[in-house]
Amino acid sequence: MKQRIGTIAVAALVVTAALVGVVGTSSALEYTNIGDPTLETTVDGPNVVQAGETTTLAVTVRNSGQSMTTLNGPVREFDRVVRAQSLQPGAALSTTATVQAGSAPVTVRTGEQSVGVVTPDSTARMPVQVEVNESAAAGTYRLPVELRYRHLNTVLANDDETYVTYSTETVRTSVVVRVEETARLTVVDMRGEGLSEGADGRIEATVRNTGSGTASDASLRLHGTEWLTPRTGESGLGDLAPGEETTTQYRVGVSDVAAGDHAVGLSLHYEDRNGVVVETPVRTGSIRIGEGPQFDVTASGKSLYVDSAGAVRLTVENVGDEPAEDVRVTLRESPPLTPVSGAASLGDLAPGEHASARLRVEVGDRALAGSYPLSVVVERDDLFGDPVTTDPLTAGVEVGPERTVETESAGSISAGATTTIEFTVTNTGEAPMRDAVVRLNADSPFETDDDTAYVGELTPGESATVQFTVSADGAATSKSYALDTTVAFDNAFGSRVVTDVESTELRVKAGGGGPLAAILDFLGL
Repeated sequence: MKQRIGTIAVAALVVTAALVGVVGTSSALEYTNIGDPTLETTVDGPNVVQAGETTTLAVTVRNSGQSMTTLNGPVREFDRVVRAQSLQPGAALSTTATVQAGSAPVTVRTGEQSVGVVTPDSTARMPVQVEVNESAAAGTYRLPVELRYRHLNTVLANDDETYVTYSTETVRTSVVVRVEETARLTVVDMRGEGLSEGADGRIEATVRNTGSGTASDASLRLHGTEWLTPRTGESGLGDLAPGEETTTQYRVGVSDVAAGDHAVGLSLHYEDRNGVVVETPVRTGSIRIGEGPQFDVTASGKSLYVDSAGAVRLTVENVGDEPAEDVRVTLRESPPLTPVSGAASLGDLAPGEHASARLRVEVGDRALAGSYPLSVVVERDDLFGDPVTTDPLTAGVEVGPERTVETESAGSISAGATTTIEFTVTNTGEAPMRDAVVRLNADSPFETDDDTAYVGELTPGESATVQFTVSADGAATSKSYALDTTVAFDNAFGSRVVTDVESTELRVKAGGGGPLAAILDFLGL
């Protein structure tokens, strides 16, 4: 359908303006009614659209008019003038087109476009973007098209000059689009459960078919993001009639996302009434990502000494906004601290609740007394029973100095004699020694058949006297010797600990007897 709105004559002086006398001469040739362009518009390709979608229509403009009609002059002469002046009889010149929505339930996103020259029996093509309303009813609609163009109207010419007029016209046509009966997805509600960074949780979505067609064999797809990984990404719904509502669930993994509200996309896959598989545009709903269980760890040491085994009491508090199920705590090696029993189960922890566990730790023999950081990880179960592990957490503990003893001189022994020596052993450390036994290593020139003496408990600073039967070789040189002495004891956890070697002085004096030897021995000389 074409409607001509109006014609405006425009004169163009092509060669000279001195044509007043020419018009009246017999040699002047006049050509009028030179081929009126006839423009028609259609959609080239699919013209079927769906409610809620944005698509681009390929609109074509066709000129089906004749090239020319002549009066008062030969065609040959007219062709000569056309070639000389580069005229385009029958062509639509400087053509522009504007597609409008009219009464159709669409919004045309493309404004006026330049089509250019449309010669007779040719077409020009232009893209037109339309957005179909969400509530568009199925049916056939016409989109009005307004075409504006110029065309050659009159040619007056003689041998020397040519006078040309053009007309400018506005023509209204239309193109047809068809809105199909389709299903349309609307997200009614969306909620999450157990959604926090690093854990698997659940999303429950309620959707409705707000379209005019039934979604047959439908499935609802959950779209992943950089922070959301669907474990079950698609859920079968069966047939979903217009107005029908359904609820489905998805298991998802969450990572690298801040707590707060986040958008999640859904789309509906289904077969339309023609058996064609269709996917709706993505619709979004909002879910909240929580902080989830968060943990704070503190530690206190018990009987932690250099070159010894002790214990660490770890207290774990859930400082997050969600309960933590089946919480476990694990110590990692943190030199010079080495876990002996490095893991414990703490049970469930509600927000604000805490629990403690005691773990055994060894302190290296090259350590120094002071504060050391412990590396701790806390593990819990997510909604599906899979483990969620924190980054390493740090808690400091104090390590005391190594357990030490001191001994006094064991006196003297005569070369070649066997005698009972005694000396005191003092606990110079900072912790008690339980079930302590003093051991004597009697190297040459000494021998002993009894190298241990039971002491019992030695508290810090406490001393005990021990006795040993020692024999000195008859060839022993008169001088002071060092007897290697150690103390073996139980620490607070029943572990046997041996101190470093302490040197105990024992002097050898020349063999023999008599009053002088007795006096010297009495004087310690």
